Amino acid sequence: MITSSSKLFYGLGGLSIAAAVLWMISGNSALGSVALFFLASALIFMGAIASFTRDGHVLSTDTAAHASSAASQRSPRQSLWPLGTAISIGFLVVGLISSPGIFKVGVALTIAMLGEWMVQNWAERGSADAAYNTKIRDYIVHPLELPVAGALLLAVIVLSFSRLMLSLDKSAGVAVFGVAAALVLTFGTLLAFRRNVSRRIVGAVCGVVLVALAGAGVATALDGEREQLTEAAEEDHFAHRGCTEEKEYSDKKASRSVAAKSNILATVILRDGQLVAEVAGYPEPQTELYIQRANASTIVFVNETDEPRRMVLSYGKVVEDLGDGVEKETLLEACTSKVEKGGQQSVTVVIPQPSFASDEPFEITVPGVSSARLSVVVP
Repeated sequence: MITSSSKLFYGLGGLSIAAAVLWMISGNSALGSVALFFLASALIFMGAIASFTRDGHVLSTDTAAHASSAASQRSPRQSLWPLGTAISIGFLVVGLISSPGIFKVGVALTIAMLGEWMVQNWAERGSADAAYNTKIRDYIVHPLELPVAGALLLAVIVLSFSRLMLSLDKSAGVAVFGVAAALVLTFGTLLAFRRNVSRRIVGAVCGVVLVALAGAGVATALDGEREQLTEAAEEDHFAHRGCTEEKEYSDKKASRSVAAKSNILATVILRDGQLVAEVAGYPEPQTELYIQRANASTIVFVNETDEPRRMVLSYGKVVEDLGDGVEKETLLEACTSKVEKGGQQSVTVVIPQPSFASDEPFEITVPGVSSARLSVVVP
């Protein structure tokens, strides 16, 4: 018997066969014809299954099968777990590109969504009674869901309140939280007098308040982080504008080692009046140092001479317009303090422009040693 769905599969299978023949006649690669023939075989096979099962229909004369047929069974309820899984996988992809924190959140959400989806799918096969299936599902996952949800809710409330309190001054904080406490008291009083308020209304109001609180906390945290990044960028850009002359002493109590986690770009060594750079991946010392533009780069200076010395990295200049046609030129420099013999110190710098865009040379020098120069290239 050719049913409605089998007609669709047979038609698609015939179309795939015709496409495979046309592909062969056109002289294209044989791989495409093989793929189309396999597709046609699969479609025709699925059409045969649909014909054999008659699309799951039951004859009107077969009254005994009416109650047990697939069409008479109640379909499972709609589920949001597939949507949640898709969103969690989106967090994973975004986290791989942007931030390890977002990636970790995506991993946790994906595991949670898949677990909920699997439990619900298992519970829906328990019986034909939807209420019983819901009961066994809740019996399995509520001991885990409720504590985790309560802990997350408490964490959101505490963190949001802490962000808001840190962003407000002393007088404004008292006023804001006094108004918030009055609103909570008013809402609780209304609920006490009107006990027939729908649970949905109460849940909706609590949800809106919680979302607003969380949003305010996140916005405040982002503003604080943005200000810190801006201040750090300004300090990094302007703090090394000049390396003034130091007094004739060096810090003898300074550490003579740099932590391995400092992500060192290169080690610049002053030896016999010359500067050389040891860079990871290069077996020989380098006489020219390449630094990536706009990235924080840490350079370690090692003094192997008898006199205390310091390293100075020059990377162009900035021109400031003071008004009335007056301009001020300032050299951009980053330097270490003086280092005793055998000691080492590091300096971290972010170079905003390539070396070819500046009239001033990019180089590393040691004051007092004219022969100690190392060229710096910033692509």
